[in-house]
Amino acid sequence: MVEFQFLDNRVKRTKRDFYNALFELLKEKKYEQITIKDIIDYAGYSRGTFYNHYKEKDDLLNEIIHSLFEEASKAQRSSYINERSINVQTLGNEPIFILRHFKQYGKYYKILLGENIQIDFHQKLTNMFVNLYLEDFDMKHPPDGNIDKNLLNKYYGYGLIGLILDWINADFPIKPEEFSKELIKIFKFSLGAIQIKQKSYTNN
Repeated sequence: MVEFQFLDNRVKRTKRDFYNALFELLKEKKYEQITIKDIIDYAGYSRGTFYNHYKEKDDLLNEIIHSLFEEASKAQRSSYINERSINVQTLGNEPIFILRHFKQYGKYYKILLGENIQIDFHQKLTNMFVNLYLEDFDMKHPPDGNIDKNLLNKYYGYGLIGLILDWINADFPIKPEEFSKELIKIFKFSLGAIQIKQKSYTNN
């Protein structure tokens, strides 16, 4: 499995081992059946080492999800971090960054979207992506001035993450580069210009 490259180097190996242990165990049994002992035995660490980092296994799972979402946000924003607006008709290959993120961590996303997780990760991921879309984008010139721009943004946000989730669940049937080009075609067909909202984030 790929390494979690975003981990702090000081704790990278230990946390990576705990992350991978949890995911390997989730391949075999449901989350509620997995114990801290299962995790430390698989990872090869003592209980004390686990408790140096987490109070309970939920903390481990929540940290993984939070970290993945942070990386997804950085990937999504990397294509427009220095832009004030986007002319959709002149887009090149901007979706490639977020798609590469999902492909890189695809094994983990597929497990989190699977039946062995008690939380509704599908909904968590959808909410994260749509909220990011609403936070960053604003339709510059809606086709109809009577359209609620917030609803319009939600429409496009839900549509995009829906297509990405289908791609993940189908085990990435086409490469990120090809999928990105298809998304660009859809954007150009249905969108005009998008205003980038005043940024309250950094891409560090």
